[in-house]
Amino acid sequence: MRNTGVVLLLAAIACSSRPRLPASPQGAPVVEIRGALKGGPYALGQADLERLPRRGVQGAEPHTGRTALWEGTSLVALVSDRVQLRKGADTVIVRTSDRSAIPVPLTVIRQLKPVLAERADGARLATRIVAWPTEQQKGLATDPRAASWWARDVVAFEIVDWQRTFGPALAAPDGAVDAARRGAATYGESCISCHRIRGVGGERGPDLTTIASRMRALAFTALLPSHPGWSERPAGERREETGSELWEFLSSVSVASAFGALPEAPPEDLTADRGGSVSNVH
Repeated sequence: MRNTGVVLLLAAIACSSRPRLPASPQGAPVVEIRGALKGGPYALGQADLERLPRRGVQGAEPHTGRTALWEGTSLVALVSDRVQLRKGADTVIVRTSDRSAIPVPLTVIRQLKPVLAERADGARLATRIVAWPTEQQKGLATDPRAASWWARDVVAFEIVDWQRTFGPALAAPDGAVDAARRGAATYGESCISCHRIRGVGGERGPDLTTIASRMRALAFTALLPSHPGWSERPAGERREETGSELWEFLSSVSVASAFGALPEAPPEDLTADRGGSVSNVH
């Protein structure tokens, strides 16, 4: 028992002695790390980012098709290795200046080790971009969420518990048909980064909580083929049936909202958008 206690004590000391993110930024803050952390939030300046572990990944940026060696700060260092996470923290919301809120599983970040890139093939980028090793991990192209993970002009990484934050928003209302439940999964993959629903998600596009009260099904599904997010899904995932399922989910949410049948609101400190610019970081 005594030896076990010594081992646990040494492990605790080792954990507590890990390098942490700086308590205050060096220079003007450019990105913030916040959310389900013990300590923080952390506002980081350019000099702070350059002092953190850096690496490069070979990947093809899906929006432009550009393949390059993307170099920058290790995302694992920013949201995992150098912060102490609270229990249940399993998702990173990447917030951008255009008010997108892109959820990425923390396990995916740890496994694939993306970077907050500042350079591509040695040339400095006009804006920071979260870059992924798609050349080494070809399976990324089959994930309908992957294109949105290449976030541009990042202002914050917010760490949350998926079930507490997104679970209530993406739950099909009681009595909804099975197609609506499948549509909820599609919404989480392709829509929530840009559109809020039930108080959760991005604000790049309009709130879709009550879209079914303002638009007919045929008009909605007619918009999908060329719509950002939807058009980037793998070809097999853009079938007409998937669009109909998405509409069933949105219709059920709209009806539930009209009757006040809303899910319990997620914790405000994990979901609140604290502004679209790091100039608001204190």
